[in-house]
Amino acid sequence: MKSRVAMAGLFFVGFSLLWIPVANAYIDPGTGSFIFQAAIGVLLAAGVVIKVFWKKVVRFVTRKDRAAPDV
Repeated sequence: MKSRVAMAGLFFVGFSLLWIPVANAYIDPGTGSFIFQAAIGVLLAAGVVIKVFWKKVVRFVTRKDRAAPDV
């Protein structure tokens, strides 16, 4: 029952988007700069996450048995 209601709602929203009139608006020049900064931030954060994850994988794979005595 809930899935039918959800599908009907999605159909209505999708169908109503077909009749949206043209919006005569502009994007503020600062918006492009903000989007660019956000994209750079996402890329840098992804790089840090990959670096940290890669170090954990390497540490797990190269871990020596700590119970073995060093002779």
